[in-house]
Amino acid sequence: MSPRAALALRLAGLALALLVTVPGLLNPLRGGVLDGANLIFHEAGHVLLAWAGETLMLLGGSLMQVAVPLACAAAFLLRGDRYSAGIVGLWLAQSLSGVAAYIRDAPLRQLDLITGDPDTHDWWQLLGGWNPLHNSLRLADPLGRFVTFLAFVAVIVSVLLAVWDDLR
Repeated sequence: MSPRAALALRLAGLALALLVTVPGLLNPLRGGVLDGANLIFHEAGHVLLAWAGETLMLLGGSLMQVAVPLACAAAFLLRGDRYSAGIVGLWLAQSLSGVAAYIRDAPLRQLDLITGDPDTHDWWQLLGGWNPLHNSLRLADPLGRFVTFLAFVAVIVSVLLAVWDDLR
């Protein structure tokens, strides 16, 4: 395959990955192609960290939702495959955006949860929504905005990784 053809295929793959992930990044509550995978990893995180106590079990969902694509991207980087790390990094960005939306929903608890019970909202529990003496729900919005910022940083880093070898 010629270098031009290889470049065209890589750019087409990057464009496709952006088409799949950016809508979920910009509107994480809309639902996207990767939402099913993210939900599986989120719920698995609760199960895998159930032994570590309630706080880590509650954090486990969001942590695993972000850790799996991060670990996949890291594995590609360790192999020296920046392009694939960048493509997977876009999944990481969408996962971060979903976690950010979940965090920001904590005070209102309007998202549909698989339990159907708004009192099982991880971030509502983590921020103490149930405890009037130690309620930190006011932090949900700034924390969610910070995680959204991290998602956009992940997009920029991911695109740069994907095209790095072609820019050199």
